[in-house]
Amino acid sequence: MKKRVLPIILLILLTINLASAVEIKLSKESYNPQETLQAEITGNFISLSLENVLIYEKNTPRSQPVISDLTKQGNIYYFYAILPNQQGNFSLKIENARYTESGVEKTTAIVKEFTIIKTNTSSLQINPGFVKTSSDFSIKIKALNSNQDINAVFNQQSQNLSLIEDMQKTISFSISSLIGKYDLKINSYTIPVFIIEKTIVNITLVNQTNQTNINQTNQTTNETKINIINKTDDEIKSLYCSEFGVECGDNEECNVEIKPSLDSVFCCPGLCVEKKSSGSTGTIIGIVLLIIVVLFVGFIYWRSKKKQKPKSTDEILKDKEKEFQKRMQEQGSEVIGKLGKV
Repeated sequence: MKKRVLPIILLILLTINLASAVEIKLSKESYNPQETLQAEITGNFISLSLENVLIYEKNTPRSQPVISDLTKQGNIYYFYAILPNQQGNFSLKIENARYTESGVEKTTAIVKEFTIIKTNTSSLQINPGFVKTSSDFSIKIKALNSNQDINAVFNQQSQNLSLIEDMQKTISFSISSLIGKYDLKINSYTIPVFIIEKTIVNITLVNQTNQTNINQTNQTTNETKINIINKTDDEIKSLYCSEFGVECGDNEECNVEIKPSLDSVFCCPGLCVEKKSSGSTGTIIGIVLLIIVVLFVGFIYWRSKKKQKPKSTDEILKDKEKEFQKRMQEQGSEVIGKLGKV
């Protein structure tokens, strides 16, 4: 009896160890420069965020700057990165993340090696490497190494296009009324698409001037917007606008400083408010200009009338008298000339 129990206990312990071990599964072991790397990460993580997943070149102490993203769906973390335009030995490294292994909490770095080497094999740069959305979405595709014919299939929607090398095109898809996980097939690549349900959230805004409550219904998803307060501009640029903000309409402006994102240069991380009307200012300027014009015309008219007014006899005599006195002063006591008739 004891002999039978011991193997069972060992099997249970082995199963626990396997379930608790962290595993990084890459889509490939070797990639072309600028190709999209995809990875699935599993394990008993206490905390894991995008800042913990980095790309390193061998023997380089700092991580490589890449466009990347991370999402958790169910028990799996999905990660993608647009790889650098260089060749060499690289690694995907998870740093400073908290996880448990065999019931013990750890923060030891987890490393998965891969290579970047230029080959004649056709490859693609696909951005993003996974999709999380509650509405219709689009994907950017770039052909690497050669011209390529692309076939993209999603939920019975099929699109064909031809790409010139290093040329990027965008293709769009409708999610209709889909919910859940689906696969987007682009040639030999598989892009996971996570479609989440929209929820209606009631938001109450308070007017600080007159303390009037304004009830507004806002449509959003059940995911939490990424906090960008502690992120650098380069890190923000690697995010989609929908992940931390929204693009304002033509008649709206952002109440905070706009930020460039992966798909927009005018992403508002705050609230879009209606632009203030400039009509009253224009009216005032128009009135002032009209008054200036009227005054100017009046002055010209007054000047012309003044010049046209004939001199009276008294004015003519006074002018002659002034002229005579001036001549007397110039010639001293001798008078030259004579007084003309009036």
